[in-house]
Amino acid sequence: EAQNLSQQDNDRLIFQGVKFYSDGGYLPETMRMESPGYTNGTIGSTNYQSAKEFAGAMKPWWDAGFHIHIHSNGDVGNAHSINSLQLLLDSKPRFDHRYTINHFGIPSTAMVMKIKTLGAVVSANMSYISERAQLEYPMLGVDRASYATRLGALVRSGIVTSIHSDAPVSAPAPLKEAWTAVTRRDVYSDGKVWAPADAVTASDAMKMITINAAYTLGVESKVGSIEAGKFADFAVLDSDPQAIPAIKIKDVAVHATVLGGKVIPVSETKKPRPMN
Repeated sequence: EAQNLSQQDNDRLIFQGVKFYSDGGYLPETMRMESPGYTNGTIGSTNYQSAKEFAGAMKPWWDAGFHIHIHSNGDVGNAHSINSLQLLLDSKPRFDHRYTINHFGIPSTAMVMKIKTLGAVVSANMSYISERAQLEYPMLGVDRASYATRLGALVRSGIVTSIHSDAPVSAPAPLKEAWTAVTRRDVYSDGKVWAPADAVTASDAMKMITINAAYTLGVESKVGSIEAGKFADFAVLDSDPQAIPAIKIKDVAVHATVLGGKVIPVSETKKPRPMN
């Protein structure tokens, strides 16, 4: 039945993926953590007790060729997500599977290396730095709060990486997400920088909200860059985020949106459009 949905694909809605949940959430502090867990002694929760159990739940979808996305946050949750992919590949090798680890809250260097080896991609939630690092470090410790969403390590390893807001977890604001990726600053008054070694260039950040995001969803032949043969869907900015001081990226104004070749003034994008 799920496979039949693909026959209803259109330019705005594509049925090709399925999402699983490895563990709990970053914001409610329920993601599954390795010992010693949170500073209050809790360890969070996971939906599967082992990678083997998790892989078993995903296997019918994997075997059918679906694009699998994983909600994955804590270090245990991320380990289950990555090790499950290893088991799935062992059982039925697939090329260009684009198994996607979403959020990527608390990773390790070893996890990044294994993601590269297995051919997975990552879509990271930048609000874990911009909004949450200042709030979470008392429960996680400064080191773990700082190294959330390690974009620098992912880029250096050559992993296709995109970023997202996970709205309504945080507001959908791609340029703010890019700003966070480049500066690793939070939005609070002191603008603290968290793990600056994991910052990326403005060019890398812009790819993460355009062509890399399209690749993650399997639609890079249709959107994600301005090329002949692709949909004429893009935003027109008042300045180039790659040519201004990094601290100003989040303040770049959107001049207009082009959707299906039609120019939509920015005033129309700031209020709901009629449903008819």
